[in-house]
Formats: sequence, structure tokens, C-alpha cells
Amino acid sequence: MTAVRSAVFLGSALFTLLTLLIFSPTANAQGNPPKGDESPPPRDRFTTPASNGSLPAPATPSPVAPAALLPASASTREEDLENRLRAMEALNRRLADRVDLLINEVKDLRQQSAGSTKASENPTAASNPGFGTSASSSATPGSNASGRDPSIPSYNVVSGTRARPKAILVPSFGPGFQLESENQEYQLQFHQETQVDYREFDPNGEEFARSGFYVPRLRAFFNGRVTKQVDYMFSVNKGFGEFNVLDAWVNFHNDERLQLKIGRYMTPFNYEQFAIQNMWLTTPERSLFTQNLGLNRQIGATLWGYLFDNRLDYALAIFDGPRNSFQDYNESKDIFTYLNIRPFQKNPEGSLLRNLNIGGSAIYGDQDNPLRPNRFRVAANASNDAAADQPAPPFLSFVDNVRERGQRTFWSGHVSYFYKSLSLLADYNGAILHYGLPNKPAISLPASGYSVTAGYFVTGEQMEKRTTIDPLRTFSLKKGSFGLGAIELVGRYNTFEIDNTIFSSGLSDPDLWSNRAWSTNIGFNWYPNRYLKFYFDWQHSEFGNPVKYAEGRKALSNDLYWIRTQFYF
Repeated sequence: MTAVRSAVFLGSALFTLLTLLIFSPTANAQGNPPKGDESPPPRDRFTTPASNGSLPAPATPSPVAPAALLPASASTREEDLENRLRAMEALNRRLADRVDLLINEVKDLRQQSAGSTKASENPTAASNPGFGTSASSSATPGSNASGRDPSIPSYNVVSGTRARPKAILVPSFGPGFQLESENQEYQLQFHQETQVDYREFDPNGEEFARSGFYVPRLRAFFNGRVTKQVDYMFSVNKGFGEFNVLDAWVNFHNDERLQLKIGRYMTPFNYEQFAIQNMWLTTPERSLFTQNLGLNRQIGATLWGYLFDNRLDYALAIFDGPRNSFQDYNESKDIFTYLNIRPFQKNPEGSLLRNLNIGGSAIYGDQDNPLRPNRFRVAANASNDAAADQPAPPFLSFVDNVRERGQRTFWSGHVSYFYKSLSLLADYNGAILHYGLPNKPAISLPASGYSVTAGYFVTGEQMEKRTTIDPLRTFSLKKGSFGLGAIELVGRYNTFEIDNTIFSSGLSDPDLWSNRAWSTNIGFNWYPNRYLKFYFDWQHSEFGNPVKYAEGRKALSNDLYWIRTQFYF
């Protein structure tokens, strides 16, 4: 555009010079200088614009009278030429001003056109046909081919003022469906998670351990930010239990080192629960201790952040207390602490200990709440209600009217390790709980459990933490683009035990249930692409006492042949 403006000025100068050479030979020969004080001053910008906003027509020179060519009036001829030159200079200045306006308008059009095609240039969407968005879908309804709404003016040529519209949200896909302002201050993402299981139990029963198809999770997530300092999330869930709110929180994010989250969300206890979302787990569900005694989502506030160049993350929180709660029944609140250290985070990428995590967490509080859960299960989060009995048989159930009453203390230690295609997680969890029947003293019940989990990608994918997997070769049977997706071998061993006093105090029936359980998982996960995941798992569970799985029938062990289809974007 600078070249256009220079060309205009250069043409004007050449035209002026040629005019002087052609029409003023006598004056130049005699050395008569032009009279510069007899013509009017040049006009200001925008003095005489056309009424429709177009450029004004150049002034048409008056025809030269034959008398003007006579040698009798040389001074008159010079004055006439001088006036014409000044008029042309004024016109050139107005033309240059118009060129400036056109340059600014073209810049505006380019910026809006680039923003409208941002989604179609997303490499993730382009490499995953069927899940991304096409280039043609980036334009909004009513927009032109460049993606700009013609009803929104970008520049007023007549007045020279810029009309600034409200922030335009640019659509894209990956991660999730996203709308984001051009300055990245405002963002809205939508994610969806669907899990469908087929479960085959041996032994099976109509009341517990019923084989068949189930939907353990159906979730919708809305998250993003309003300014770069405020994040938010709202999500809902339908699974074995009720359709209900899952998360509802806002996070004040002015500095990575100190953030404040307020609302309902996953509590910072136990690395497996706090640091790994369910769709990223190695096995279909969490360990026995975390499933049954993990404190899940509650309402509260957390100070948290990352320190020492991301080598330490911490959380200090206060929550209402009841597991998976929407309401607290006593005034006492629980204090949570969480710490995870990556001591070798700054080692060179690919080094042996770079992704080693070590840490722990602890909880303390007083409770006086109805039991949730009132049954402990294999293969499902125990915070679900009795609807989970058939797809996830219980191994321990409390009698009616038991309340969690008194002090509650939890502690947990963990080690997680990631190296190339290998991921390992080991943790130990302990607790001292208090339960009681009406009008009877509360009973202290120690509980504990540990787990060891491993995964290895035989197709070569690597990870630094459990997260979304992008296969090196997306599944395809087409010639020239054949791929198997990602395949991960998995295994886990985990235990759970609660003190035998639960039976001697009358809180549970020893003839029907067990206070101990062990579980082994062996299988593999298949990732056709980043959005689909299939679990193929065999889970073998054993119990300290025979447990009920059908009316009049009990068993010391149970086998679950488990196929889960998971869709998440």
C-alpha cells in the first residue's frame, strides 16, 4: 500500500514538471520566478467530499483561449499556470488522503477474513475427518465468503472514523467445540462424554451382578474463561444415579502460583482422584479404596497453584464434608491438603526421571451426616445410589439408620512415573472413620487400601501424564493410510479393608458381606483416534467372606468380563 501512495506522488511530480517544461519556456529562459503569494491556500482534508462517499471528480481545466497564446500577456499566462498547479497539488493531497483510508479499510478486511478462517486451519480438525469442522463451516450465518458480516461496517469513508463492533467469537474444534474472542480474553468450550459398557459377570444374579449393557456416564461440560483471569466450568451428569449437576465452579487465575477456586468440584485428595480424570484412567474405574471412600465432589474453596517452575503443585482447601455432596448437615467443615512434587522436571526431555511424581494428601474434619455411600462395591463409584447394585455388585453394606458421626481423618501417599510409552501409579491410602446408630456411641473404624497400576503402549505412543492420547497412526483400513490406532496393555492390583469392628458393633451383617476385598485387572485399551477409546478388561475380585450376589446364593469371588466404549471430545 505504501507503493501505491508513492506512485501517486511520483506521478503528480512528473506531471507538474512536464507542464512547466511545456508551458513556461519563456519564463524559465528569462529567469522570472513564479508568484507564490497570489493563489489561495490548499484545502483541508475532507473539505469537499462527494455526497455518496466516493472520491471527488478532479477539476476540469478550462479551455485555453486563443488570446492566451499571444505573446502580449506573459505574466497573465504564468499566473494561470501557477493557479492550475496549485489546484492540482491540492487534488493530489486529497487523493493521498483517500488512499490512506482505503489502506486502513483493506487492513481491517484482512484481519476479519483471517479470523473467520481460523477454525478451518485447525490442524487437529483437519487430521480427523468426521469430528472437525470444514473450512466452509467457519463462516457464520449471514456472513459473506470471507466470513465477515457485511452488515458490520469496519470504516466510515466519509467521516474517517472507525466503527468498532463488539468482540467477535471465532469458532474452532479441538479441544472440544470452542468459541473464542480474537483477543483470547473470552472463551466458551463444550465437551461431551459418553460411556457404554457391556458387563458379563460370573457368577451372576438378578439382584446383584446382572450381565448386560449399561451407561455409567453421560456428561456435558461447559467451560472457558471471562477475561484471562477468570476460568469457569458447569457440567451435568447422568449415570447409574440421578441426572444432576456435576461441577459448578469459578477459578480466579491471576497468577499460576496462587489461584482460588470456589464452587462444587473434585476434592484435592488422592492423586488418582484429583490429578486424573475418569476418561484418562488406565483401567475402566478407580481403585477399590478411591471408589468407595474417596470424597469425590463437594462444595468448598481451594487455594492452589504451581511453584518452583512447575516442579511442585499444591492445594489447601475447605469443604463441607459429605461425599459427593450438595448439602452439609453439620456446621463443621473439613480441611484438605495436597502436595505433588516433580523433583526432576527440569531435566532434559527424554531423561529417565524427568516425569517422576511423589506426594501425598491429608484430610481432617468432624461429621454428622447420613451415609453416602451405604454400600461398598467393585466396578463402580460407590457414591452412586442403589441403582448401581446390578452393574456393580456390593461386597459390603451397612444396616439401616447408620450415620457417619464424629472425627474423620484421611491420609494418602503416591508415586507416579511416566517414561516414554510406560506409565506407573502406586498409592497407599488410610483412614479413621466414625459410624454410629441412633442413641448409640459412634464406633471408630480404621480403613486402608493400596493399588499398583501399569500401562504400556505397544504402538509407540508416549506420555508425560495421563491425558488424551493422539495415536501415531489413526485407525484406517484405506490403502496408503492404513493404521491400527494406539494399543495400550494394562494391569492393576488393588486392595481394600475396613476394621472387623463393623460386624461386632452391629453396623453390618457378617453373614452377607465382607470387610475385605482384592481385585486384579488385566486387559488392553484401544484408541482408534483421540476421541474414541475401548477398554477390554478382565476383573477378578475376591472377598474375605462369602458375599451375596443373588437371593439365597453367595460367592467368595466374582469375575467381570468388561468392554467399555468411550466417546469424548
